This record gives sequence, C-alpha cells and structure tokens, in this order.
Amino acid sequence: MDTAAEIKQALIKALGITPNLAITATVVSIENDTCTVKLLSELVLSDVRLKATISDGEDRFLIVPKINSEVILMSQTGTLSSLMLIKVDAVESIRYKKGDFEFAVDGTSGKVTLKNSSNNFGALVTQFITEIKTMIILTPTGPGKVAPSSITKFEALDAKFKTLLNSD
Repeated sequence: MDTAAEIKQALIKALGITPNLAITATVVSIENDTCTVKLLSELVLSDVRLKATISDGEDRFLIVPKINSEVILMSQTGTLSSLMLIKVDAVESIRYKKGDFEFAVDGTSGKVTLKNSSNNFGALVTQFITEIKTMIILTPTGPGKVAPSSITKFEALDAKFKTLLNSD
C-alpha cells in the first residue's frame, strides 16, 4: 500500500469514518419520523429516517418530503438498516418543535401553525377579530356598536387569516 492509501486508512480508523456513497431513491410513504423509499433497482426499504437520529425528545426539526419525490440517502454505518435522508427537493411540510413551542408549514393545507402549550396564533387572531366585531364603543350619547360595514370587513379579514393560519 502506498503512503497516501496508508494515511487515508489511518484517518478512517482514527476518525471512525465509514465511507459510503449517496443513494438516490423515490419516496413511497411517510410514517412519523421515517419513510419508505424505492431505490432505482426497485428495492423497497422502510424505516429510512427523516432526520439523523430518532429520539423521543421534545426538540426536533423535520423536513418531510412529498410522496413520489426523489431524495438522497446516506447510511451512518454503511448498512441499509441505518439510512437517513440528507437531501429533499420536494418538501411536503416542515416542522420545528422546541419544548412546548411548535412551528409547522404544511404544504398540503397551505397553512402555518405557530403555537405553544397554552396558545395558538391562528386561534388568537380569530378570537381577536371576534372581540373587535362584538365590542361596545362608549360615546357621549351612550354605548354604541361597531358599524355593520366594519363587521363585514373584519369577517373578510378573518376569512383571509384562516386560509393561512392553522387554528387547531
């Protein structure tokens, strides 16, 4: 073995590197934090991780690919049993969770979720607009209400927010 090959082998051993090549596959289905893919050879593999590790922890960032889209996989150990996605071109959703805080972008519904354990931004916007529509306005001649034309505008605004924000 020449010097370059010996150095390469020594680095692989010292750093614990397992050389392997990227694998192109097509997403068949999504199952929580994993997916099933089909390789170019038609071999179907399940339990491919959507992130580097699968843990039950509260903190996570997940990019979920669209079904039938191409992805790039790699193995952490060089075996087919430890495959994970490293590249996703067609994204179905993005989810971020840190403790009780959650942020999600859902490509299917076209809505954004922003919430924690006690509040949901979409629900708060709806509640805020409802309060404005039903508020009582104090005037020199006594209590008054929001004008019907303003209520119509607030209802239209509420409908627009609901197309963007998830209130679940």
